[in-house]
Formats: sequence, structure tokens, C-alpha cells
Amino acid sequence: MRFAPAVAVAVAFVAAALAPALAWAEPPLHLPWACDDLYHVTNGHQTSSHTGKDAWAWDFGLAVGTEVIAPADGVVRLIKMNSSQGGCDGAYANDANYVVVDFDDGTEALLMHLQQGSSDLEVGDAVAQGDVVGKVGLTGWVCGAHLHFQIQQTCDSWWCQSIHAEFVDFGDPDEDVPLESNNCPVVEPCPLALDGTTTIVDDAEARCFQKVSSWFWPGDGGWDDGHIYTWANDAAEPDTIGRWEFGVDVPGRYRLAAFVPDDHAASQQASYEINTGAETITVGPIDQSTQKGWVDLGVHELALGDAHWVRMRDNTGEARDLDRELAFDAIRWEWEPITDDSGDSSGAGSSEAGSASGEGETAPADDGA
Repeated sequence: MRFAPAVAVAVAFVAAALAPALAWAEPPLHLPWACDDLYHVTNGHQTSSHTGKDAWAWDFGLAVGTEVIAPADGVVRLIKMNSSQGGCDGAYANDANYVVVDFDDGTEALLMHLQQGSSDLEVGDAVAQGDVVGKVGLTGWVCGAHLHFQIQQTCDSWWCQSIHAEFVDFGDPDEDVPLESNNCPVVEPCPLALDGTTTIVDDAEARCFQKVSSWFWPGDGGWDDGHIYTWANDAAEPDTIGRWEFGVDVPGRYRLAAFVPDDHAASQQASYEINTGAETITVGPIDQSTQKGWVDLGVHELALGDAHWVRMRDNTGEARDLDRELAFDAIRWEWEPITDDSGDSSGAGSSEAGSASGEGETAPADDGA
């Protein structure tokens, strides 16, 4: 098939424009800043300042000192960290600090305008998605703090032809769209599953205990000689949540107990929420100041599944100025099938050990969640 000269030129131009996207296939990309942090695109593709080799770049509005995160696994091909020079003038173009992360498929990521000395990486170092590769600075041709990011074809320089690329969950984001980073640590699932026997889920098992916020402090003593704690408060919404996670391979009736350590446990209104696989119920309040050791939280019918949890929130309703600590330690599930003489009494609120066994009995209450 033949084309008229003008048509042939147009076809050739389109083919050349599409070639990078067709010939190179970068790995799945995540946003290059910390998990859950939110930033915007401040300058997109083919703008007055993004032409030629950086036509497919993005500028993200990260502030000076913000950590820059690897968007995918790769190897450092080039890095520069020794410049302190920058300004709103093309004369500074070659003064930028940068990291080039090679994906070993003909593509790589350029992360530019980094702070002097903000990375100890060296050429040849492996980086994993989520690793910190530097911090945002004001080096190079820059008229305000931002991260310059582009996916480019590997070449013999640090400044190579950018190509069209997309991010997992976000595609090719436009300017001014808020982007909450999905570059989050990969958490292995909790291996614990209730199997018709006894299962203990400890706060020390990182795969099975999730800390929602960082307002936790370590304490000595308790189950397996350790626990964590925070302070109870009466805020409308919780600042801190601890969540014990587990699966259920053998569904049925299980008795739940929570271990309350002797120290750092002064809340008088602790409540435990339980996801049974069919509903969420609340047990409490539990007086941690008097009930110590294994505190019975009743018998509950658990459904088959791998996404069950028990959680406790810091907003117990107690004023913060009361200075009452709220302790998080182990929980225990014990198989308790129905028998002729088992009855249906939960016994929630009693303690197996401690100075006030049996005080403050409470029954599970459906919170309607």
C-alpha cells in the first residue's frame, strides 16, 4: 500500500510517537512518595517547560525535605547527590541531583531535583518498591520545590527520552488531581487461623496485629513478657486503634479472652469490637485497672473466612486529663462447641488471674455495625 508523501510523513510521525509506548513496557508503577500521603501534579505532559526529552514527565508538588520513594523494583544506574546549586534559570539545568532506577527492560525512572546528600545509594545498588531513594530539594533548573519524575528509555546519559507511562490505580494523572500514594508496604497475611483448638494472637506478631497510627508505647510484662499501650480519651473519633487479625478454618463457637497486663492498664472503659465474619459486636466496658490476666470476653459464633478481627479504640469516653493508659496485649480463642450441659452463658467480663477476678461482668452487646 502506498501513501501520498504528506500522508506517509503523517503516518511516520504517528508511528514514531507510538513506538516508545509499544516497544517498551515498564513494570507496574506506584506513586513515588510515602504511603497514604497526598500530593498533586503541578505540571503535566507537553507543557511549556516539558518538551522534547521530558515531554512525558510529571512534576509533583512535594515540599523540600519530603522523602522520595522508589516506584518499582530496580537497580541504580546513575546517581548524583553532590550539588547544592539551583534556581529558576536554564543555566542551572545540569546542577540537579537525581537518581536513575533501571528496570532492566529498556526503561527506567528518573527522579530529579533531589536534596544534596539525601541518599547513600550507589550505582549498582538494588532498590525495592517503597525504598527511600532521596529527598526533594531545590537543585537544578527549578522555580519552586517539586519532584520531577519521568519514565524514560535507557540511554548512555541520565537525561533520556521520556515515554508515556501510567501508575497503578491512577493511570496518567492530570494536573491538580489529588493523589493519595498507593506506594505502601506489602503486608504478609496473618498465618493464624482458628482450627477447633486454642489459638493465641499476640500484639508482638506484626503480621497479625495492626497498629492504626503510631501512638503506641512498649511496656514490659504481660503475655510473653511484653505489651503496648496508649492513652484513653473521649474524642469523637479514635486516634489509635489496635487490631488483632486471624482466619477461621473451622467455624463454630469459640470463647474469647484478652490478656490485661499489670502495668500500663488503667482504663476503666475499654471495649473490644469483634468481627465474627457475619456481624460486628462490642464487648465492654472492661475495667483494665482491676481486671488483670486473661479476661473473659464471652463465647461467639465465628463464620468460616480469612478476614476476622478483634479491635480496640483509644476513644473510650474517658477524658484525656485522667491520664489512663489503655493496654493492648494478646487475645485467645478457645474452641467451645455446644454440649448438653454447656448452656449459653458467655461469662464475659470475668478474669482468670489478677486481683479482681469476676468483677465488672458484662455481656456482649450488638452494636449494629
